[in-house]
Amino acid sequence: MTTAKLLIVDDEKDLLQLLVKRLKRKGYDVEHADSAEEALSLLTNNYYDIGVFDIRLPKKDGISLLKETKIIQPDMQIIMLTGHGTIETAIEAMKYGAFDYLTKPYNLSELELIIQKARENKSLKDKNESMRKLIKQQNQFHIVGESSKLQEVVQLTKRIADSEVPVLIEGESGTGKELFAKALHYWSNRREEPFVALNSGAISETLLESELFGHAKGAFTGANQEKKGLVEVADGGTLFLDELGEMPQAVQVKLLRFLESGEFRRVGDIRQRRVKVRVVAATNRQMEKEVEEGNFREDLYYRLNVVKLYVPPLRERIEDIPVLIRFFIEKAKKTEKIFSDNTIKQLESYPFPGNVRELQHLIERGLLLSKGNIVEVEDLLLSPISSGEIEKPLTLKTLEELEMEHIEKALHTLSWNKTKAAEALGISVRNLYRKIEQYNLTER
Repeated sequence: MTTAKLLIVDDEKDLLQLLVKRLKRKGYDVEHADSAEEALSLLTNNYYDIGVFDIRLPKKDGISLLKETKIIQPDMQIIMLTGHGTIETAIEAMKYGAFDYLTKPYNLSELELIIQKARENKSLKDKNESMRKLIKQQNQFHIVGESSKLQEVVQLTKRIADSEVPVLIEGESGTGKELFAKALHYWSNRREEPFVALNSGAISETLLESELFGHAKGAFTGANQEKKGLVEVADGGTLFLDELGEMPQAVQVKLLRFLESGEFRRVGDIRQRRVKVRVVAATNRQMEKEVEEGNFREDLYYRLNVVKLYVPPLRERIEDIPVLIRFFIEKAKKTEKIFSDNTIKQLESYPFPGNVRELQHLIERGLLLSKGNIVEVEDLLLSPISSGEIEKPLTLKTLEELEMEHIEKALHTLSWNKTKAAEALGISVRNLYRKIEQYNLTER
């Protein structure tokens, strides 16, 4: 279990200091307050696992503090401290969600035992919630396709799932890299622990380090409370770093240090922390080229590239298209509809620069626009529409030319709204800007 964070609230300052000192020696992360008002201020700005509240407090009593705490942090386990004359009040506190109570004067070892039980109870509740989310996620978890190329990746994923080593997943946008990252997690012995994803290209460099490693209160303007980073949230599980090639150099250095030691510091904090996380990264870039051009650290690349998974583009596994069509029809709950043989043939001849994600969008569009139960080519709004027009130009153009045309068409269709275009194309806004510059695209 990770270090539990405690909040002790008692107006007897000598006893408070003794208790804080004792619990810190036991390895707990402890903060304290001598009034309900001070405690509520801390609760608003910080997260705690366990609270130890004295019932007799000046102005606002411990019962009132308990009630308000359960609104602010409902999962917090709270132990009430009571004198002989307030035992009935302590029992009442149990009705309001207190975990347990202890009568003063108490034995410190006895309190430590109750705190340990509260910690175990909190951990069990967290695992149950994690399992509930896991079941929900697994119900949505599918790798669809029977082609030999896809099945090779599936089998390799299963072989390395239980390993602790980092994995680098490569493939074009829309091929399903995140799906394989989830497969690595849910097919492993860490399946009951968190799976946490971070898109490195969707967050500014300033915020990325804080998002990844967390920050201390006051670390920068706007940091009004301490925050756990995603490496802590993922402790025991899997951290998935998408759009790896977009990661700034400054963050790359700190990620490398974390991968080598398992240790990190929150932004603005001097305390060294340690977690156990499996890191899986994904990219649609050619990372060897990024390393050669100095855009990505060579040492970090080799540290992440212990095992590589390559997810093939859809055009290299066209035999999976009919299976995928059926899957997306069922997902959309439109099982009364079918795609005509001609429509399937045209889709099998199309290169899909957006891969499975683009196919899904086309299928959803066809299901929406088709007038009857049969989806025809024209319902997909592919341009050009006729079979002769589709096959001839597409088989003669390079993938780079197709990508340029595809991006240009998306921008034109969406009136050059780059946020919507990036979402439709399945890439980050930052990546879209790079493509616009690469292909020298201009608004007409």
